[in-house]
Amino acid sequence: MRAWWTTAYYELIKYSRMRSVLILLIGLPLLLILLLGSAFDTDIKPAKVALFNADQGEMKASMDSFWNDEEISPYIKVLEAGSEKEVQDFVREGIADYGVFIPANYSEQLMAGETVKWLTYSGRYVEKNIAADSVVNRYLANVNLRLAAIETLGSERAAAIGSGVDSQSETSGNLIATYNLGAGDSQIFGETSAIQYYSAAYLIMFLLYSGMTAAIALLNQRESGTLQRLYAIPGSFRVMVFGIIVGAVMLGALQAVIIIAFTANVYGVEWGSHFGSITLICLLTTVAGTGLALTIASFARTRKTTQTMFSIVAFSMTFLSGGMMTGIEKMVGGANKLTINHWANVSLRALMTDTDTTAIWNDIGILGAIALVLSIIAVIRLPKVVKMHA
Repeated sequence: MRAWWTTAYYELIKYSRMRSVLILLIGLPLLLILLLGSAFDTDIKPAKVALFNADQGEMKASMDSFWNDEEISPYIKVLEAGSEKEVQDFVREGIADYGVFIPANYSEQLMAGETVKWLTYSGRYVEKNIAADSVVNRYLANVNLRLAAIETLGSERAAAIGSGVDSQSETSGNLIATYNLGAGDSQIFGETSAIQYYSAAYLIMFLLYSGMTAAIALLNQRESGTLQRLYAIPGSFRVMVFGIIVGAVMLGALQAVIIIAFTANVYGVEWGSHFGSITLICLLTTVAGTGLALTIASFARTRKTTQTMFSIVAFSMTFLSGGMMTGIEKMVGGANKLTINHWANVSLRALMTDTDTTAIWNDIGILGAIALVLSIIAVIRLPKVVKMHA
């Protein structure tokens, strides 16, 4: 017990000191998640609006209520400014996406029957300007409509009509409407966001690569003669080999913890609350990847050939499971279900969105069966990996 644990521990220490391994297994997936998740992100982010209201008249309470209304919070985040110049500075420096200045005589001119507009300052992002313009113009249009109704119909009939206008203007659906052009009613990433989708896909892909490190370590030690010397030391040779393999699994566990923690706290990825199930999926994926790598190594027999063959297989499985092109699963005729990635990705995405746990455990069960079969094959083929050349 102590021998394999010591071997596994020092294998993990060895990997932690190899910068190239850390960059490949941790840095690269984090970069890909950021790039692809940001590129395909369709979620609406609130526009930061710098606001200075110099008006202290009759309309102030109405305007304050409008800007503090929770119905516009998905589209507008208000940044209080101290002057018109500060509003302009916020927009110019990029602190705010949009600026609004309400003149001091706004209420007075409005009550006098004049059509008055707020002073607005557009920022650098067109989509944020459109969102802010929609909210501001809707409020001003409703105010001017009530003013016109008072002048035309009189204050009593206008009050009845105005109550209807107010009730409509207080709904977010009338303040701003959003649509996804070309997507129809379907969502390309299902119930997950783009960054959730790619976080799951590339976590699984690179956990498979962490499993490959066990095969590479054994092949390196065989080629350098280290395995041959292990025969001569006290203790079981199989225990030492098992320790090397466990070291690769521990590397996968460390890799999963870092990627999940980093994406959750820095990228804002919502992984859900089922961390026990997520841990199990990551462990099964790493075990399956290790079994697959050892099986390939038993046939390839050299480090470079193993790396090439495993990379082709891992890349192909990621592609077929939709990790590189969403929707490809529908075009491959069910071939995606033959991959490790598919069952791991489906399970992770279901946990992210709190889908029915019964279906999740069915998928995890299939992933576990794949890991078990690959592990059994790897154990049978393991002597071919560690066997010395004559």
